[in-house]
Parts: sequence; structure tokens; C-alpha cells
Amino acid sequence: MFNDFKGYDQKGKPIQISIPPTLLVSGISVMENFNKALSPEFKNPGDVIYLLGETNAELGGGEYFKILGYVGNKVPQVDLRKNQKTYSALEKLIEKEVLASALSVSSGGLAVALAKASVGAMLGCEVSISSLTGGAQKNHEKLFSESQGRILVSVPQNKVRTFEKMIKGVSVARLGQVSRGDKFTITGENKKIVQTTVKKLYDAYHGFSNSQI
Repeated sequence: MFNDFKGYDQKGKPIQISIPPTLLVSGISVMENFNKALSPEFKNPGDVIYLLGETNAELGGGEYFKILGYVGNKVPQVDLRKNQKTYSALEKLIEKEVLASALSVSSGGLAVALAKASVGAMLGCEVSISSLTGGAQKNHEKLFSESQGRILVSVPQNKVRTFEKMIKGVSVARLGQVSRGDKFTITGENKKIVQTTVKKLYDAYHGFSNSQI
């Protein structure tokens, strides 16, 4: 990977920022029909949002604890059997063109994945995290756990029945739907825990990005 950044600070002085060497593992494959490629952002108001995979209380070494100044001791574990089952189902869903979008849940957890999908399309969403599969119990665990092998997907309403038939045997939770307006809402146990707008998320994201230039 590129581990060195050369640029300028806020006063225009040249700077170089270096990080330790890191391992980059890339996967390459052949896509028979590139028209079936899925992008991560939400597509249409009314599309139903699902989370594939289990969410456990695995925040160790993640972004949430980093912001709070902690490390944590419960790091994400990888279950190859479950992950293979999830990704095999995902491959079939993509092949049959059942999904509108798909995004892997990585740094920052589900909350960040939802924000990315909304900002990418400038569409809001109304979701609930009360019925996630897995061992996460507390709201902050469900929002920011970095459990591996999870995929955030959206499904057109006319394909929901097909989706739910094809996904049998895989851990899945129905979260809510994409909304037409600007509201971004996440509900816990009968209580709104995140209530903001896509515009605010957009400004926060680009404000941070611009500050790093």
C-alpha cells in the first residue's frame, strides 16, 4: 500500500506523513456481466433495508472505542462457515438482480454503513435496530460493533418476497426502508436514538475529508 503522504499543511508548508508498512490483500475475479455490478448507495425511496449476518458485541480495536480513547478486549471474530454461507447467498441475489444496493459493514459498524448508503444517494432512511441477529444487546454495540461478514442491502418492494425466499438459512434482519426526504432516523427499543438529516451527515463527512487535505 501507499504508506507515505506528501502535501501541505494549513499554512502551505510541505509535510510528509508516514505510517508503518501494512499488508494489502487483493482479490481479483471475472465478472461475466458488469451490468449486474452493485453500488453501495441506496437507490429508491420505499426500498426495504436488510442486514445480512450477525452483530455481536465486538467493538475491540474499532473506531467507536478509538474515539472514546479505549481499545477494548472483544475484537471481531471471523466465522468462515457462516460468512461463506452469507456471501454465497449474496452472490445468488446479485446474479438474479434482486438487490438495489449492497455495502459491506466495516469500520464504524452499522451506523456508519447506513450513513454512507444515505449520503451516497442523498436519500434518508428510517430503520430500527431492535431485531438484529447475533449477541449484541446494547444500542452502542448494535450501532458500532465491527462484527465481520455483514452486508447492508436494499431491496425493491416488488422483489422482497423473492429476497426473503432466497435468503432462508442465512442470518438476516429487516431494518426499515429508504425514505424520500432528508431525515435519517435510527430507532432502538421503541426509542429514537439517532435523529438527524442526510445534509448534516454529508457536511460532517466532507468537513472531515477537507480538513485532511
